[in-house]
Amino acid sequence: MRVVVVGDVHGAIHELPGYLMHVKKYFRVEAAIQVGDFGFFKDLVDVATESGVYFPVPLHAIDGNHEDHAWLKECMASGVAGEWKSRFNLHFMPRGSVEKLGSSTVGFLGGALHVDRKQFFSSRSLASNYIQKAEIENALQVFGAGAPELIVTHTCPAGIGIGMKSHPLFEHGVYEFVKKPGFDPGPQDDCGDMELALLWKSLERKPQAWAFGHFHHFHEATVDGTHFVCAGELAADGRCPCVIWETEEKRLITVRMPQS
Repeated sequence: MRVVVVGDVHGAIHELPGYLMHVKKYFRVEAAIQVGDFGFFKDLVDVATESGVYFPVPLHAIDGNHEDHAWLKECMASGVAGEWKSRFNLHFMPRGSVEKLGSSTVGFLGGALHVDRKQFFSSRSLASNYIQKAEIENALQVFGAGAPELIVTHTCPAGIGIGMKSHPLFEHGVYEFVKKPGFDPGPQDDCGDMELALLWKSLERKPQAWAFGHFHHFHEATVDGTHFVCAGELAADGRCPCVIWETEEKRLITVRMPQS
């Protein structure tokens, strides 16, 4: 079974069915994973409902940092998020969850720090854009029991050698919204999330692969036997390689999208 890994969508929900149909046709993809910043906002979901958006393969999505996290938390608590399976063929994967896709177990953990605005946290619902320590502790238990071959997060672990570089345009934002409030984004030339670094270092069994987005460009690195891949922008014109998880072979491959 082949599962395409889709990068940040940022609300371009109407472009997604066509893209998925394209990769289904050329690469025999049977499911999809979306790595966060999907566009979980009430207005966008309402528009998708009104226009009849339906994904041609099951789409398993996590939250990124640019979502309405308070509203998303309400949708999960009320059961509305579960209705998206039949309405859109969209399967929202909560932080610290696992799912069987083909013969592979996939672990999901959304969330990431803002570098362009104040961090969000609700003391009432405990919703946040960033990953909380309690969520890492829960993920360690869930992933420890499930032993996922692939882990999917929005950003990547910081400071372990993946080599994601912070864009100079965000230098002030990183200081103002991340470092100043007491968060650690890791080194500038190996940035990401230190909570995810804690998860990585604490996993007794490392996954074969780890997919993420957030940085909007393709990047890959192998650290201690785990293949890390950053999915690039959503584009069907070959600008970014298409990232595919082979569930039987348990590996991430990258292929170029044929021209339409």
